[in-house]
Amino acid sequence: MLFFIDCYAQIPEIVRQQCYPDPLVNSNYQTIAQTENGYILGVGINNGNNASNYHGSADIWIIVTDSSFNTIWERCYGGSDTDNPNEIVKITESEYYIFGSTSSTDGDVQSGNNGFNDIWVVKINIQGEIIWENTYGCPGYDEIRDFILTPDGGFVMIDRIGSAGGDVSQYYGNGDVWMCKCDSLGNIEWEKTLGNQGLDNCISLTINNEGNIMMIGAVQQHGGMVECYPDGVWGDVWLVELDLQGDIISQHCYGGSDYDLGFSIIELEDGYIFAADTHSDDGDVSGLHGSPGGGSDIWVVRLNEQFGIIWQKCIGGYDNELPVYITQTTDNGFFIIGNTYSNDGDVSGNHSISEYDTDIWAVKLDSLGEIEWQRCYGGLGSETAGTWCASTVLKINDYNYILAANTDYGPSYDVQCTAEHTDAWFFELKDCAYYAPATPATPCGADTACSAGGTATVYTVTPAQNAWSYAWQLLPETAGTISGDSTIATVSWAENYEGTAVITVRSQNDCGQSNWSEPKYTQVFTCLGTEEIPEETTALRVYPNPAKDYVIFEFDVQSLMFEVKRKTEIKIYDAFGREVSCLPVMQKKTIWLTKNMRNGLYYYKTEINGKALSGKVVIRD
Repeated sequence: MLFFIDCYAQIPEIVRQQCYPDPLVNSNYQTIAQTENGYILGVGINNGNNASNYHGSADIWIIVTDSSFNTIWERCYGGSDTDNPNEIVKITESEYYIFGSTSSTDGDVQSGNNGFNDIWVVKINIQGEIIWENTYGCPGYDEIRDFILTPDGGFVMIDRIGSAGGDVSQYYGNGDVWMCKCDSLGNIEWEKTLGNQGLDNCISLTINNEGNIMMIGAVQQHGGMVECYPDGVWGDVWLVELDLQGDIISQHCYGGSDYDLGFSIIELEDGYIFAADTHSDDGDVSGLHGSPGGGSDIWVVRLNEQFGIIWQKCIGGYDNELPVYITQTTDNGFFIIGNTYSNDGDVSGNHSISEYDTDIWAVKLDSLGEIEWQRCYGGLGSETAGTWCASTVLKINDYNYILAANTDYGPSYDVQCTAEHTDAWFFELKDCAYYAPATPATPCGADTACSAGGTATVYTVTPAQNAWSYAWQLLPETAGTISGDSTIATVSWAENYEGTAVITVRSQNDCGQSNWSEPKYTQVFTCLGTEEIPEETTALRVYPNPAKDYVIFEFDVQSLMFEVKRKTEIKIYDAFGREVSCLPVMQKKTIWLTKNMRNGLYYYKTEINGKALSGKVVIRD
């Protein structure tokens, strides 16, 4: 179900959306990537009512769509136990990685299992065929987090581990960060455990301009391989930089005395910026909207090239907010996507009817961290963008984003597709002030036309910026009918209509419609009787009419002999009264060559024996 709205605002609005009804295993399991002509979607499901190749328990459901979310193909990946997606990563236009987790050892999972729950990487082609698959992890529980491609053609992934063994060589205790580097065939090149005896966490990865790996998460205490000093007992944002061989280059801690967890970091021209979840209001953190240790804010921190704090900003309300995604915009500002329980402080417009429900929250900051605008997206229930991975947001450009989320209530407010239990909810945001379709130029076409026999006339228009299609209008409606939704339209004239017709066109796309163009005027004549068959007393015959290459004016011989002495002329006028030709009459038949004349209606005038003669001639191919 697609839903289109008109909008001309600086805040991006939902221009299309699609729900996939199926009870989800977990509200965090939706992901999206772009294909050459559309999207590839990943959804975690626990029944196969709407999916093919379902294996049982929980499967990874992959859906490939066109740019309007119409399904091209879909199928499930997994085994008889629990399998969930975390990310879809584009390698080329024809190959993709599915990064997920599995507890299965059958079905599509043929690479074994280290125990309980493993990382599962599946390489597929654009037709959905498995090229290879492999499992990674420890005998305990693996909490999958992030997956990125590396400049050498391989990939790096991180998860949070609960034990050593399997592919994990080191475990410090209380939950560690495990990083694994593989080649393009999925073979492990190196693996490394980050952490110490305290609680350690990880959320996401990026590759910086020097080709190094940047990991962001949280660390509880100093010691062991942790060189920075967390500010409190609960944990600080932890930033670690490693080279492609897994050697640590630098690490840094940021936060206050309560729990702070980094979610997403991006590199800028002169440093970095990260988005974190904070419960603190001291140390590096100031401006928390809730009480310390209570409701959390999204904490945005701008760093210089030496990883020092330039500025920091808490954004949110007095309940909880969690960040999902951050990107820089071309105006040097920042666009943030998160989830919010609040409807106060910086947050307004939350649609949820319960304090336990969330909306998806978008915030635009300027280059100094000041809020330019904010907007909640959702319905009466709970709508959530995936918490653990920024791959739930696909950026097309500063003015256009696709989000993979979930909804659990049904059609209300922004949610205009049916929710059954919990649905996967994919929707597109656009700033329609930027994408508004331009008003087309004045249409081109004939200045005159004939309506006899329902004759058709073709009109064209120059393509307008941002136009997907066109709507044409013919006035008055009694003049005929107009058809076409592209830059070409055809008017079928109503038989016997005579008068001025007005043709206009407007462009349209998913943001709405433009204004109507300036009008094109066409003078329409019936053209009936233009083949002037004279009575015996008529001094002039005109034929063929309609004509193509020439028109013959044939005079009565007796009348002509008298008139030639007076230098008789035939004057030709177009439909607007402009003289286009003057023909001297020297003999019985005078020929007007019309091969290079525009199609349309013309008038002629002459005089015989003091009597004015006039009529109409139609030129057409």
